[in-house]
Parts: sequence; structure tokens; C-alpha cells
Amino acid sequence: MPPLSFAPRHFFGPIRHGRRGHLLAKAIQLKPEEHTARSYADRLILGKLIKLQSAIKLSELAELLQGTGIGLSALRSLLGTNPDKFAYHERRWVPAARLEGTGRPYAEAMRLIVDRFGGPMPVELLAEELALAQGKMEAESIESIRRMAESHDHFIYTASDEIALSRWVFVTSDEKLAITLERNQVTPEQVEALEAPLAGIDWRSPEALQLAVQKCAPVSVKALGAYIFSKVNSDDPRSTLMFDWKAVGGALLSQPKMVYSSDGMLHPEEDAKKWISAAVKLAEKIAPSVEIEDAAPIEVKSDDVDRMVAKWKTSPDSLTATQLLEEFYEITPSVKTFPDDMANLMAALKARPDAWWVGGDRFRVPGTAPDFINDVPEVFLFEKTSFTDEEGDPIDVEVNDDGLSSTLRKLLSHPLATDVLDEEELPAPKSMAEQLRLVLKPIHRELGTFPICQFPTGWITAEPKIQELTFIDPQGRELQVWANMEARLLFGLIDWWYEQPIESGAVFSLTRTHKQNVFEFAWLDQPDPVVYISNQRMEELRAIQERAAELSTHDVLKEVMAHWPKGADFLTILWEVNVVRRVPRRLIASLLSSYHCYYQRSGSPVWHFDNKKVEQGIDKTKKKFILK
Repeated sequence: MPPLSFAPRHFFGPIRHGRRGHLLAKAIQLKPEEHTARSYADRLILGKLIKLQSAIKLSELAELLQGTGIGLSALRSLLGTNPDKFAYHERRWVPAARLEGTGRPYAEAMRLIVDRFGGPMPVELLAEELALAQGKMEAESIESIRRMAESHDHFIYTASDEIALSRWVFVTSDEKLAITLERNQVTPEQVEALEAPLAGIDWRSPEALQLAVQKCAPVSVKALGAYIFSKVNSDDPRSTLMFDWKAVGGALLSQPKMVYSSDGMLHPEEDAKKWISAAVKLAEKIAPSVEIEDAAPIEVKSDDVDRMVAKWKTSPDSLTATQLLEEFYEITPSVKTFPDDMANLMAALKARPDAWWVGGDRFRVPGTAPDFINDVPEVFLFEKTSFTDEEGDPIDVEVNDDGLSSTLRKLLSHPLATDVLDEEELPAPKSMAEQLRLVLKPIHRELGTFPICQFPTGWITAEPKIQELTFIDPQGRELQVWANMEARLLFGLIDWWYEQPIESGAVFSLTRTHKQNVFEFAWLDQPDPVVYISNQRMEELRAIQERAAELSTHDVLKEVMAHWPKGADFLTILWEVNVVRRVPRRLIASLLSSYHCYYQRSGSPVWHFDNKKVEQGIDKTKKKFILK
């Protein structure tokens, strides 16, 4: 890198003065992670707003943002809650920096626009905005911008033809490292933390910066610049300065597949989707603080419904009534009449035979759900055996509640004991939890299903019988899930299930959102202690399965129990047996309660197996409780 002469520099802070135009809401106090997400979403909005010049109808701006994940409702909320970036002026939305920059020197107007943009700004986009703010021709602005960026210490011109602010990068001259670190507000600890991942890089190599970013992203641009400076420069005052801060900063900010965030970090571009999801969630949370003019509830006309139906007939996906209200009427949840508007539209859509209601406020073309969701897969049917003892009596017997151990009688209604085709629907709880802890069992992992019996009654509404759900994971990925409320099964989860290496007992949470049938999904760190089966144990159980045709369920149970010399929980036993053979919970509870070789110690929840008592067979006193 060529040496660089350097003069002292002063950095501007954000400049605020009287805003021209009416702002609908005050700025909202954000958490750091919310600020990062929101700033990125604001950057996307500003880019499209500048292209549009101004927005009178927000639906036009929302249309330009299609594909980003920012809908009309989120757009309205984000615009109305960030007066630093957006202004409502002369009945239209414009970038706030355009109004604040009017009448200022060219360099200051340019700095203000890039600062509010919040990241490296394409030269052509900046030229468009400066032309509007300063009254210059766009072509003239492009050349002026590039000259300004190359000559002015407040700016950096990147290899991607973008303009960035020098305060986003590590700025230095021929100073000692300790002094320049302090001036750039970088700690020695931040620099030292990069030593391990970046050791051995040849900083004179053309690929050095790209390799460094790939190795340590997400990474602070300033800290990485400081680390590079420490490696290529010496504190010896007689040494040649080998660090060009503009060149290094510009190269870091233009790295491929990386995104600069408002906290000064370079992130892999895949993180951006997570930010959008978080920003939309934030927009929904703060939407009530946006002032919207009152209006009378809409009257849904048949012509409007015709156009809505025509829209989803051309789409393979479903559409929500919320989306349709936004698109056709520019009505969002923050509008006072939204509940009445939603009720009117839902009634109109449900009355149409060509509109299939699939739960929540979601509609689609009739008959477009996958066929496999209509029935319970045959693999869930229970396998019945016909093994008999020496007296000709059945070995695998079920007893009624009176014949069960008192502890097992209670456990039969435990959500983790129940499964599809083996449940009794319970009354709805008095208070409904917003978040559920759910446990994945091996048979469901293999099929991409999940039993609704683990959900409290009413957590998913009973109607309609076929429903389309959306799960959203912490990375912002969405998964379409189908619920068959009659079959009591969720379908369509196999892609996410197979990302989980634990075959039995993986735990995840589902959390309600303000959107109907849209749930936040997250894997939890620890597996369920009683349903968890290690991969090694799964292989042992599959070995038993290979010869299960020759075994009664009582024989299978004995082999399973022999693995647990210190005893095992009923739920552990139940689901280990179910790896070998599909059996109902009452059968396992009945065998444990009826045969002499199985027992519990006083006060202990676990069950034990005594091989010496196998010959004693069934407890004769239990025979009167056997179900015919």
C-alpha cells in the first residue's frame, strides 16, 4: 500500500435544526439490536423513496419495496416513527435530509444525506438526491460527488462506486498506535481479539482484506482497520507510513456479500433478512403510536372482491385479508377502523365459493393444499399383536383405569404421553399461554409432522378444519405449515426437522404473534430429559425392531427395560418402545401395572425391571380389569 500524508481531521456529529413539514410521531427509543434492524430497513426505504422522489400514496412506495419483506403496514409505521430520516412535507413523504440540507454548502448537504442513509450510498442515488436538494443537474452532481469524495477527508469513495463517511472507518496518519486507537475510540482489547482468527495473513496480498473479512465477520470496521494498521505500520517515527486509511476503509466497505450496519460492523449479507424480520416486528409494536386520520369503515363491493380473487388465482400462495386491505384500500392495523374493516372484508370473502378460507385471515384458491395433509398417515396406526401365553391368554393386554398404577393413571393425560390417534381432547385452559414448549418425537421427525395434542385446546382455533400456518425462525426464515384439525396433525415440517440432529426429544418453542396463525419458532438448547434418546440408543432400538415380528410387546418392553438397571421414567419407556413398535400409551401402562416383573419403589417415579420375576407372569388380581 502506498504511504499517505495525513492532516488533523474534525468529524461532524449529526446536525439537527427546524424541520420543514409535519412529522406524525416522535422518535422511538430502541434497543441496540432493534436500532441495527431498523436502520437497515430505513436504508432500504430511503433508497426507494429517493428513486420515487416523494411519496403521496404509500402503496406506490410499498410496491417498490416488494420482495424486501417490508409491507405497507410496516412502511407506514417506520416512516412515521423516525423523524431523523423521514419527513411529511406538503402532504407527501420525503427524505428528512433533503429538507435539512436545503441552503447548506454542497459538502455539508452531501455529508448529511449519506449520514442519514446509514451506510455506503451508491453515487447515482446520492446524485439524484443532491440534485433535488441543491437544484443541480444529476450528471453534474455525479462528477462533483466523485471529486468531493476523493479530495475531502469527510468522505470515502469505495470500489463499488459508493460514498461512505470517514467516521465509519479507522482514520490515522503516522501516529503511534496507542494514540490513534484512542482517537478512533478503538480499545486494545478489540484489536487483540482479532489476532487469533487473522494470524498468518499476508497483508500485502491483494486478497488479504477479503480473506480477513470472511474469517472474522461480523466484525467492527474500525477494529479491523486498527488491526491492519498495527500489522503494516511501525511506531518507529523513521519508518514509512504503509497504511492508506481511505483505501483500506473503502475496500472494507465494498467487500462482496457483506453489509455495513449502523453499529459499525460488517455482517454477512444473509444477516440482512434477520434484520428485516426484526424491523417489521418492531414496526408492528410501535404502530399504535402513529397518528392516522379517522375514517368510516369500508363497504366491500363485489367488484373489489372480484379483483382480489383474480389476484390470488394467479398466485401459488395464499393471501391475507390484511394484505388485501393494505393493497386495495391502504388500510393498515394502525387505522382506527381496522377491526370493522377486517370483519367486513372477511365476511365478503367467506361468502365467495372461489375463496377458500384456510384459517386466520388467510385465503387461497380452493383445493390448492397438498394432498398428503388430508389423512393420517398409515404409519401412525397401532400395531396389534396376537401372542398368547401357555394358557392361551393374550400377553399384550390393556386394563382399565382401575387396574392401572395410580401414578400411571395420572401420566396418561400428560401431553408428552399422548400422540395422534392416542389422545383425549381436554378442556381449554382458563388462561392461554403465549409461548409453548414442545417436544419432537422420532416418528414425527421422520415424517415432518407434529401432533396437535401437545397444544392446549384452543391455542390453534378449531375452525376451519384445514389451516395454513406460518412459522418464522430467529433467522427470519418462514415455513408454510398445514394443520389438519380433524386429523390433529401438523404437516410440512420435514425440512426443519432434519436440521435437528437429535432424533428424539429435541425441544422447540412456538410463540404467538399479533398476526393470526403466524408463530415464532425457535429450537431450545436442551433436549427433553425423559423423551430424549441418544443416536446410539436409537440404533440399539432399531436392532430390536428388526426382529420385532417374533416378539410380543411385553417381550419388547422387557428388552427396553433391561437397558435401565437403575430404572426409567414411564415417558422414556413409552417412546423407546414406540421406536421398536407403534403402540398406544395405555398398553405400556397396562403391562407395567399388570406383570410382576415391573415395579416402582416407594416414593420413586421410575420403573424397574426384575428379570427373576418374569416367570411369575401377570398379576392374577389384574385380570378382572382387562379390557375386552
